Amino acid sequence: MMISKEKMDNEVKNMAKVKFKDLLKDYLEYSHISNKEFALRLGITPKHLIDILSGKQGLSAEIIEKISMITNISMEYIYKMEADSFLEDDIENYLKVHKLTPAEYLKKWDYKFLIKSNYIDFSDTENKMNIIKDIVLYLRVPTIEQVYEIDKGAYYKSKNDKPELLLLWLEKCYRKMIGEKVLKYKKENVNILVDYILNSAKNNKFEEENLIKVFNQNGVYLVIEDDIPGSKIRGAFKVHKDVPAIYITRKYKRIADVYFALLHELAHLKSDFNSAKAKNFVSFEDDVENKADIVAYNWMVDDEYYNGVCKKVDYYIENEDKFPRSFVVYRLAKDGVISYKSKIYQKYNFLLGKNSI
Repeated sequence: MMISKEKMDNEVKNMAKVKFKDLLKDYLEYSHISNKEFALRLGITPKHLIDILSGKQGLSAEIIEKISMITNISMEYIYKMEADSFLEDDIENYLKVHKLTPAEYLKKWDYKFLIKSNYIDFSDTENKMNIIKDIVLYLRVPTIEQVYEIDKGAYYKSKNDKPELLLLWLEKCYRKMIGEKVLKYKKENVNILVDYILNSAKNNKFEEENLIKVFNQNGVYLVIEDDIPGSKIRGAFKVHKDVPAIYITRKYKRIADVYFALLHELAHLKSDFNSAKAKNFVSFEDDVENKADIVAYNWMVDDEYYNGVCKKVDYYIENEDKFPRSFVVYRLAKDGVISYKSKIYQKYNFLLGKNSI
């Protein structure tokens, strides 16, 4: 017999709403056990059991353990069903309060991209409630409200940024970061990393694996991860248990652009290490970011040399051997001294190869 799509969708929806109390009711009925007998075996009153079966009373750890012993249903399975039920109720309440449908809420997360790119291992891509649950679980929080508390102190690049996409990207970077092994961080390591970047740029080199290795050896996590389309996020600085971490996206296509992003985050590491223990610094426009920019520009090309030599009309970049030429043209273009479309800019701040960032 053919079953209509509508009926199938309803069955799937109903299956997603099955709670352990419903499973327990079925068990008692199938096993021909009365509420009174089961309550006696659990060591609780029949009224207490009725409250559990009606959903008025939750399950304590002690009750779950006893139910598992009596029914042979594993405690892990009961806990999982209870947690899943709690999360689904929490999401439904959130959507109701904010007057959103599951589809409307999921648009905030660009869920179609998440599915297409396998960004998250979804349990059921056809069930929107399950997709929301998987996103919440991916972000490692017990309630949907807490999703927006994870990085409440984060700085956003602009008011148009979607916090949902930022949270996903930060989590992706974190999961990649925990696979790295870092040595102890010392304040003087910032200068070592800056010198490494300057020497690499001077030799026109960008080697991602070596870069991450050097950062790790100097006590800093480094993650380079694809951004999510529609997000303006470009980089972030965090501190995990006194270990600094730098995340940057792959938006950067030219050598100086990549290194500037790293130097910008290193500037945060140098001046904002302690305050970043309580919040993130995510690239955006404000005084804190501008200060980091100024430090990064000065590291690229010393301000005194840049203003006294590089900006002169008779400056000839072919003779430059003190600072990376890519950094010089980067600053000159930023200040409008040369055009981003000029041959000199295109030549020295060159596009990275396919195997680069």
